[in-house]
Amino acid sequence: MQFENDPQLQKYYVIDLVGEGSFGKVYKGRRRCTGQITAMKFIVKQGKSEKDIKNLRQEIEILRHLRHENIIQMLDAFETKDHFVVVMEFAQGELFEVLEDDQSLPEEVVQNVAKQLVHALHYLHSNRIIHRDMKPQNILIGANGAVKLCDFGFARAMSCSTMVLTSIKGTPLYMAPELVQEQPYNHTVDLWSLGVILYELYVGQPPFYTNSIYSLIHHIVKDPVKFPEKISPEFKSFLKGLLNKRPGDRLGWPELLEHPFVRETDEERRRRDLALADAVELADSSRAWKR
Repeated sequence: MQFENDPQLQKYYVIDLVGEGSFGKVYKGRRRCTGQITAMKFIVKQGKSEKDIKNLRQEIEILRHLRHENIIQMLDAFETKDHFVVVMEFAQGELFEVLEDDQSLPEEVVQNVAKQLVHALHYLHSNRIIHRDMKPQNILIGANGAVKLCDFGFARAMSCSTMVLTSIKGTPLYMAPELVQEQPYNHTVDLWSLGVILYELYVGQPPFYTNSIYSLIHHIVKDPVKFPEKISPEFKSFLKGLLNKRPGDRLGWPELLEHPFVRETDEERRRRDLALADAVELADSSRAWKR
């Protein structure tokens, strides 16, 4: 990739390509002077419609204001002649890769992931933001096993007057019944997706799985969820609360935080407070870079 001679890009050394997709490419980078390792997302402008460009700017604005230990931290963002460049904290790997290698995870590991994702979603929903594309590929693993939600290309900020949305976004395997039926929806689509992800982490595949999209939609809308025999009562209760086909009957806020499967101990709450302080400090340092 030929990098532009842009003054803002000169603040970084671009090291190695670490991933690519339809959006563009992600490189491992290093901030000059500070030495901090970053992930640099280069999104090509060419071929993008005005709507695409608007959505990209929306994603960047959403990320710019997020400060949470379980959400990937945006450190910098700018536009060059040919690219959008989003600089993020560097995470070690994807939850998807862990799932590919291990096939399924022990319940206590899934529980740890669940606790962190619940707090990430509570933060988003408290700020009236729906992620809309929850899936293992969009969950990164940071230092010390910290789970980091990322990729807000489909995210949508809801105004106080917005009750439901109707546009379809996301990955069919993780879509809620109301989404695949093109019905109005709200933040509870993220909670359904969370349930699908946790089920997949424990069982090895999502609750509804087929290569035919038409069959998949039928299963999601009509079929009951089959739970494995060895699952604990707390985990089963939690999944049942999330994987409810009726959005209004799903386990919601604030009750979800107090469910026995994800309720935090005092020690976990103390560690979370410390992690939040670190996230704020990281955000402050990134602002200092630009001055």
